[in-house]
Amino acid sequence: MPTLELLKNRHKSEYLSLTASQQLSIILNLEIPVISCLAAVIKYLSEFKLEKILHNLSKLSKFSQDSTRMSINGTTLKNLEILQNQTTGTAKGSLLWVLDHAQNSFGRRLLKKWVAQPLTKASEVNARLDAVTEILTSESIVLAKTKNLLSKLPDLERGICSIYHKKCSTWEFYQLVRTLRSLEVGFQALLPAAEAQLTSSLLRSVLLELPQLLDPVYHYLKILDESAAKTGDKTQLFTDLTEFPVIQQLKLEIQNVLSQLQEHRREIRLILRKPSLDYVTVSGQEFLIEVKNSLLSIIPTDWTQISSTKAVIRFHTPFIVEQHKRLCQLREQLILDCNAEWLKLLDQFGEHYHRIRNAISHLATIDCIFSLAAVAKQEGYTRPTVLEEVRQIVIKNGRHPVIDILMGEQEQYVPNSTELHGDGQRVMVITGPNMGGKSSYIRQVALITVMAQIGSYVPAGEAVIGVVDNIYTRYLVSNQIVLK
Repeated sequence: MPTLELLKNRHKSEYLSLTASQQLSIILNLEIPVISCLAAVIKYLSEFKLEKILHNLSKLSKFSQDSTRMSINGTTLKNLEILQNQTTGTAKGSLLWVLDHAQNSFGRRLLKKWVAQPLTKASEVNARLDAVTEILTSESIVLAKTKNLLSKLPDLERGICSIYHKKCSTWEFYQLVRTLRSLEVGFQALLPAAEAQLTSSLLRSVLLELPQLLDPVYHYLKILDESAAKTGDKTQLFTDLTEFPVIQQLKLEIQNVLSQLQEHRREIRLILRKPSLDYVTVSGQEFLIEVKNSLLSIIPTDWTQISSTKAVIRFHTPFIVEQHKRLCQLREQLILDCNAEWLKLLDQFGEHYHRIRNAISHLATIDCIFSLAAVAKQEGYTRPTVLEEVRQIVIKNGRHPVIDILMGEQEQYVPNSTELHGDGQRVMVITGPNMGGKSSYIRQVALITVMAQIGSYVPAGEAVIGVVDNIYTRYLVSNQIVLK
């Protein structure tokens, strides 16, 4: 039997059983080879309990048919030093280094994706540019407060993934939910002003959607005890026990046993003629009756000696032995049930994963827009004109974005212009002496094009870019510009 048939027969049944419970039947409309490969991926991820990452169908797309973004190959990323420089392999001296003013790690990761996958739809590019322009020109207090809300946030993206895969502690869960709730309240307060003052469609959409996306988190915050979450004590973690009847019943039974033990203390006081006698706890042993050696003669014979010193002897009565055993059983069961309820809570929260993940994606988008706005504020940067279905690259007085920064104010970068048209001059041959800047000029044109299609302002006097679908390089001389 051919290998494909083996894969089909072996994995399709496994995948069918998984998708039946997870309602992923839409995947079955894919071609059989794709289903077979996907089944193998699911089986592999299942070994690490990570198969749930495939449940979000909105994140699945055919790589070869994604025409909304460039698919810049590794050679081009390396030659243009888009993500890292070629000299030391670090971010400094790369395009990402120039653009990265993100406040948060999840925003920084999204920005890296933007830089590596520029947009190929002018409408989406201009939506980002409009958002950047509004941040630069608007005096709305909404933007200042939004930037303040984004500051000093933990890594929400990794935190939500940790919760989704049940790898988080109680304190990590509580902190993340508390942070999300704080963001929900903050953005909810900004809604009226955002709706009235903002004109950017991108900023309006993400800001207006955020409170609703974060709405589920309050429920989880109000049912958890902060101090118990911090210590990891799941038996005291849940404050509203009406939602946890199993735990509520166990705690009632435990309280009943404790009440009986306290009531039993009256009998012990009468036997020993000590009205103020109380239980003691020594080395983890609870409900000990401590009696001086001189009173040993009045101790009932059915009492069990637990420990002793030179001065005292400690006992348990038969009733205490029985009730203490029952108490230990109940406490052990409480721990087991609380752990089970904790996992159920994570499952329930996981049902909101994609919704909250979208909210975090919105936060990352805002962070990236503010990052690009910080770039645009630099001297000599201008908003590019990005056009659909117009084959041209016109750059007046352009500068290499990285070299321009590394040279600083002491040395001025000599600007260069570029003019290419699909129906006119389509090719330029760059000549000049060694170390004359030929490679830097070629990189400059490519990087300005990338920046424009990311939605960033560019280092030029003027730039008109007709959307390009990709950038290719074969070989460019490595310039050690980061050593300065």
